[in-house]
Amino acid sequence: MKCTADLSKGNGSCFHMGEQPTGRWLVMAGLLVTSLFVGMVSAEEGEVALTADVLNAPDQPWFEPSQPLVLEPQLVNNGPDASLSMNPACPVVLNVYDTNGTMLVNGSAACPQREQGLDLFAGERLDLDPVTWSMKDEAGEWLESGTYTIELLHTAGPSFTTQATIQTPVIIPADLTYSVQTTQRSEGEAVLHQVSLHNPTEKSVDLSNILPCRFEVSVDNVHRLGAPCTGSVSNLMPGEVMQVEQFIAPATSAVTVSTPGETPLYTSDAPESVTSKAGSLTMALALSGNELPAFGPGEVMVSEVLLMSSNQATQVEFTDACKAELWVVDDMGEIVFDSRLGKTCTPIDLELTVSADEPERLSLPQWNFYDAQGCVVEPGTYTVIAEVPEHQLIISDTIEFFSIEDNPCATTDAARLSATLEWQDEQTVRLNAVASTGEAPYLRMAQPCTFEVAFVNEDGNVVHVFQTLCDAYDGRKLFLPDAAQPLEFDNVDISMVQEGTPLLPDGYYTLELTMLSTSVSSVSLPVAWPADHGQTTVDEAVSDDVETFELTGTWNGLLTEQGTCYVMEADDQTYLLSSARTLGSWQPSAQNQGVYVVVETDPSPACNGYVAPSVEVIEVQMEQPITSEASVLDPVVEAAPPSTVESNIVVSAAVMVVTASLLSLLVAVTITNEGLRWPATAAGLWFLGLIGKTHETTDGRYQRGRLMGYLTANPGCHFRALMSALDMSNGQITHHLRILEAEEHVWRKGDGRLVRFYPLTSQLHPNTNEEDLPVPPLSPDPKSLQGKILNLLDQDGGLGQFPTQAELASRLEKSQQLISHHLRTLQKYGLVERRKMGVKNRYKLTREAVFLLETNDDFAHGDLV
Repeated sequence: MKCTADLSKGNGSCFHMGEQPTGRWLVMAGLLVTSLFVGMVSAEEGEVALTADVLNAPDQPWFEPSQPLVLEPQLVNNGPDASLSMNPACPVVLNVYDTNGTMLVNGSAACPQREQGLDLFAGERLDLDPVTWSMKDEAGEWLESGTYTIELLHTAGPSFTTQATIQTPVIIPADLTYSVQTTQRSEGEAVLHQVSLHNPTEKSVDLSNILPCRFEVSVDNVHRLGAPCTGSVSNLMPGEVMQVEQFIAPATSAVTVSTPGETPLYTSDAPESVTSKAGSLTMALALSGNELPAFGPGEVMVSEVLLMSSNQATQVEFTDACKAELWVVDDMGEIVFDSRLGKTCTPIDLELTVSADEPERLSLPQWNFYDAQGCVVEPGTYTVIAEVPEHQLIISDTIEFFSIEDNPCATTDAARLSATLEWQDEQTVRLNAVASTGEAPYLRMAQPCTFEVAFVNEDGNVVHVFQTLCDAYDGRKLFLPDAAQPLEFDNVDISMVQEGTPLLPDGYYTLELTMLSTSVSSVSLPVAWPADHGQTTVDEAVSDDVETFELTGTWNGLLTEQGTCYVMEADDQTYLLSSARTLGSWQPSAQNQGVYVVVETDPSPACNGYVAPSVEVIEVQMEQPITSEASVLDPVVEAAPPSTVESNIVVSAAVMVVTASLLSLLVAVTITNEGLRWPATAAGLWFLGLIGKTHETTDGRYQRGRLMGYLTANPGCHFRALMSALDMSNGQITHHLRILEAEEHVWRKGDGRLVRFYPLTSQLHPNTNEEDLPVPPLSPDPKSLQGKILNLLDQDGGLGQFPTQAELASRLEKSQQLISHHLRTLQKYGLVERRKMGVKNRYKLTREAVFLLETNDDFAHGDLV
């Protein structure tokens, strides 16, 4: 017999073996299935929910290790009684997701598998233990600063989700420094704060490995996260100073700026914190005139203020015409534009209704990127501040200005560039470049790249050109220390063989290194490819046919139109340096004296205008820096008998000291000033014996006749233009002008850095009023390559077309390198400008060039291409 209940209590029935209690079993099974179904329906409707409160929320809108996110979860049953299954080892787990929804922390991964029932009565609220977010990943490393999605998951099924912004510790390289500069338009008005990051070291600093973080900015105890701590670049050059944050605050506000976990890098001197009153009006700044907040030459920034009401419609009154004003500050804290300067605000009576749905637009003055002195501003970051003065509303934003054009207002002596060249192996040459300070403490780069490297062959043609040390933005600002601490750039290694193909044909070249700053500086270095090119030939020639001799002294540089001509005064004779092609990286220097083995050869292009022997240095027997004016060289026993060498050294050293002093001064003061250049050239040539020792010739009188004829037709022509027009060298034209001035046939007048020459007549004389003196217009040769480029740009401009450099090279059947060289020259003289159109750079004529071509019959009517 089987019993289905306790028989002793008589509450059940029994049946004999073999009997089937079909009806009773079916009833019991139905009741069990019904109870399971009711439980599943309750779970699907979400009547059991997980909620959470934030414990000890910080004052600022982000969490950090000292103030972590702590959630206190509660399990709430909003329905009937419920029975759930949970994991008692981990009642609640914490999962973390990034902004893309990728799970970064899986809280269930470390939980052992357990199971336990959980009964909740209807309306019951079960408090659970607080959960603290460590802000670390599963490997125990800090997560990057940013915003994350946090999920609390109860193992019974319900979950709670929230978002949190965190600032985790970051390690900023100790060599980098932050600074904060403040700018006010006038005392008592709002203060602009600009945060800059500076790399004072001699090496570039890689910023790509620094974890993301943002500045922590507090104004009157109102906290916010600012811009990224390291800006938007991945590399900071030696000496580079970059603006990374800006904001504006009332003059009476207490301001604090800091990076995560660090002591504040700036705290204002406000005596006490003043809580600002929030009004119903808010404002925004809308910038237009370009698709991006980046502008170039010739573009105009158009902007407006958007007034908005935070709740209901607001009445706004204006009592003067200066409703909205604009001022602009560069990244050095200088105000470059102020719409209030020279402006009269007339009284008005105006009332506007600002609704909560549609903003009220107030136009701001346009800005064409010229400063108060009428100069185009330099490339870089600019902070635009818009304000509504009557209602104490102010806002700021940043824009970028890009320009690769030479700025005539830029400091021309901002930096002096020097470089050395050294072969690392048979195929790699290394450039070491150094810039020392001139007049300005900062050097502004005009392009994303720092240098342009060009290889020029012996015919003066550019064979290969490229740019190097490139980064992601224009307008980079470099701080120049004093002359005793020059700014060293990263080394530039040039691979002379790329993909198995040499960059250059075998031969001798001039490497021109140009710094792509707003005030261009360049240096030229001789180089041969391959490095030993011509060495065997020269050695054989020296041993068989050419007599070598020694020179003792110092090589001093003399600037000419074709480059730098190096000269040495030795044995009462002047020698010109042609080359040192077999010596690899050796360079002549006025700071060194030595003993040099030389052979006579043809002059270099830079020395072609002088009458003196030219030599090539084939061996440096000894060389040392000049330590004092009284120092002399030690005898070189191998060079000659002791008595001869000693005599030569004493004479050479004395001549060398005087020559070095005079020529160094001559080069330093005449590089950029024609007013000193041509008389100094004359003095230098007389000193070296290159002029003044020849008899008058018919050719000399003929050349002076040509010069007088040209000046009569073009009075006021300056020194360089005369050289170009008459095809004379620097020395020749200096000699003839000196004679004509001594004979009172011509006179000269300084014009800035230029020297203009006039024929001496009754109408043109030194007492003529300056406004009455004629100045000839620019007159490039229409048949030259530059003239053909101007003519093409004139023709295309009339059709509304602007060609690229590649298109010009194709139509003129010239290399892009050569066209690029001439385009840069035309840009330098203000005849051509480059504009970014779409993704390509295109070229067009300036207004001055259009006027020049319209007044020149050859350009206006001649088809030269």
